[in-house]
Amino acid sequence: MKLEFDPSLIEEVIFGELKTKEGKGDFSFTTEYHSCIDPVYENFSLDERPSQFKKIEWDFFKKLELPKAIKEVFDEFPELGKKACGGVVAKAVNNFDEGSYLTKGMNQEVGQKKIVIKLLPDRYLDIPYLKKLVRHELMHASDMLSESYGYRDERLGGNPMEESIVKERYCTFWDIYVDSRLIRNRKETLSDKGGRYAEFESLYKKIPEEVKIAIFDVLWQDENLTHDKILGLAKDVNEVIKISEGLPIKHALKKKKTILPGAQCPLCQFRTYRWVENIEQDVHLVDAIKKDFPGWEPGDGVCGQCIEAYKVRSIVC
Repeated sequence: MKLEFDPSLIEEVIFGELKTKEGKGDFSFTTEYHSCIDPVYENFSLDERPSQFKKIEWDFFKKLELPKAIKEVFDEFPELGKKACGGVVAKAVNNFDEGSYLTKGMNQEVGQKKIVIKLLPDRYLDIPYLKKLVRHELMHASDMLSESYGYRDERLGGNPMEESIVKERYCTFWDIYVDSRLIRNRKETLSDKGGRYAEFESLYKKIPEEVKIAIFDVLWQDENLTHDKILGLAKDVNEVIKISEGLPIKHALKKKKTILPGAQCPLCQFRTYRWVENIEQDVHLVDAIKKDFPGWEPGDGVCGQCIEAYKVRSIVC
């Protein structure tokens, strides 16, 4: 597969390498670089200089064997060469900008697309991590190009808050799917099973620990997740809990929690200073809440605003 590299990324990577070597007291790379760059100012006009700088920086980029490191990872995915018309390695402006996506290529008549991977320039200072990151992103690209995965670039929520919550969950489930397959194929990737479980666990604090572990193990072993399945899990916690049905789980008793003023209500997720006490005494309200939030228990607490909403709904019904 033909690879293209963003010139602005190359430039920053070279400057980063110069700075790193100088910090270690090694100025040989800097001397060599300036011996090539400085004559450009004397021998070329202003209009000609940018193209000359790019050629020199590309030569140094190759000398550091950085294109080779990226190509080695791309070569691990020969099937992508049949599905995409090329790859582009571009510069990410921050951590949130890093990632992969597909863009239209030149062969639009056959529907082929290019794979774009955006990386921070600093990633090139740690080649082993860089290769893990590229491998992880190429698995995402492979899923996006897979008919069985059924990826669609679409809005994940009805409003900005819902979009943010659903997107975080979707990305977590997808990363679990990506890294579990890489590890089973004995490939190095960004996170191990324990790391991905920690991310999953942080999203579902209200689900009992033993249930969460059982659900995660099922997800970790699943070889056939799809865009629609993951999106369904991300949007509805009930779909996540359904995974545990029929599994041999002993539900651990939950300890009574200390609920602090200003903490988030487990239902609406808004911070509150008005917690309702002794909610367990109102059996009808507890049942109504648990229908919407199966993992919720009275000991988790509930804010006054949510209780008022449930009381109004019970009157209307």
